Amino acid sequence: MRYFTLDGTDHADHKEQGSMIRRYVIWRNRHADDRRLRAVVDRANVA
Repeated sequence: MRYFTLDGTDHADHKEQGSMIRRYVIWRNRHADDRRLRAVVDRANVA
């Protein structure tokens, strides 16, 4: 999750950061069966 929502960002406050995390979780859950996304997540989990 850090790779997709926090790296390279500069959120104005914790509320904005929380919103981005929630949006990512919702989006990720809707695309859980995407092969390409799973490959990216697997690579990120190794690091």
